[in-house]
Amino acid sequence: MKYWPIPNSHPRSLPTPGERGSFWEDRGDRRHAGIDLYAPPGTPVVAVEDGLVVEVQVFTSPEVRSYWNVTCSILIQNGTGQVCRYAELGEACVQTGQSVTAGQVIGTVGLVLNYDCINDAAPAYIRRLKHASSGSMLHFELHSRQPETGSTYLGGNYFLDRPPEGLLDPSPYLMEAISAPDPFRFPQEVP
Repeated sequence: MKYWPIPNSHPRSLPTPGERGSFWEDRGDRRHAGIDLYAPPGTPVVAVEDGLVVEVQVFTSPEVRSYWNVTCSILIQNGTGQVCRYAELGEACVQTGQSVTAGQVIGTVGLVLNYDCINDAAPAYIRRLKHASSGSMLHFELHSRQPETGSTYLGGNYFLDRPPEGLLDPSPYLMEAISAPDPFRFPQEVP
């Protein structure tokens, strides 16, 4: 069974192609590498399926972009070999090398943007996020293998014309989990 990564979020929906936060969204000089699922900071994030934590690291930082807060990312390799990146997390609750089960809390949604530091020099899509007050989200990526990022990748975006080899559209993967039960709700007793 797969779980929706932000069980408490309602409605559970994915951005359509071209919408803000959609896969491979054109952001001017970069392309979005995953899907953004908007939720308040501190909202629990769970593993979509069983896997092994491959990496936990800082994802955004004001040392890289002044308008970023510090967030982290978690790479989890699933039993199929695919790798999920859960990013823009305020907190990671797992460690590298740890096994996780589907529905297990692995972190919390973070506030990626420092609104006070966003000015006219920031990219247009960042200014749009500020205007919409959409600075807290789970950035979710899916890869066929462990991703190589390098100089063409920054903060969930690639500076490329086409997706790099191994980057997958996570929409079909997440659609399988959209109607999953909430792992925090227990069945109610029948009187």
